[in-house]
Amino acid sequence: MQCTCGATLPDDARFCHRCGKPQYEEDIVRIQQQEFSPAPITPPTPTGPPDARISFHNRRAVGVSIAVGLLAIFGFFLLSAVAPASVEVLVLPLFGLAGFTAALLYSTRTGERMTAQSGARIGFMTALWAFLVIMILATFVVIALSDDDMRRQFLALASSRGSSGAEQAIDMFQNPRQFTRQVMGGLLVMFCLLTFPSMLGGMLGVRFRSKHQV
Repeated sequence: MQCTCGATLPDDARFCHRCGKPQYEEDIVRIQQQEFSPAPITPPTPTGPPDARISFHNRRAVGVSIAVGLLAIFGFFLLSAVAPASVEVLVLPLFGLAGFTAALLYSTRTGERMTAQSGARIGFMTALWAFLVIMILATFVVIALSDDDMRRQFLALASSRGSSGAEQAIDMFQNPRQFTRQVMGGLLVMFCLLTFPSMLGGMLGVRFRSKHQV
């Protein structure tokens, strides 16, 4: 026997020792069937809960962030009335707790797997709704105090109190432009005070949920 590659084969050889070519027809057919047979389809491996996609297009995320944000802003106004001197210090843990609650509540209600990034997003959304409420109220105050009669009434009320804060308010309201600039600067500072701790709280909420999730 002789292979097509020129090697001389023994009589009972089924494959060429040089090139490996099969010498019998049934071996050729079997090898061709193995080459052209489709690969077996493996079933998909089961995965865990889907990853959460936190955005303003996610209705559940929007609903949870609005609810928690309104509760947080109510707590902020309550602290402003009860302890106005320490409100700037208390606002950090307040909105950190708000972001933590929003991430934990969303993950518990939906069962979706949240990452640190999605926790920061829902924390940002929570603080944003609260900031919008503050911004709307500040806009109404600026519009109201732009009226001369309203501004005179407010100055008379501040003068009747006679405190150092009232004197600063009088000086500020006597110059409407300076008052507007201070309001804008205060809103920028407030935005940072609300969003950063809330985003951090959302990340901590995701971490807490992942540790205690069965």
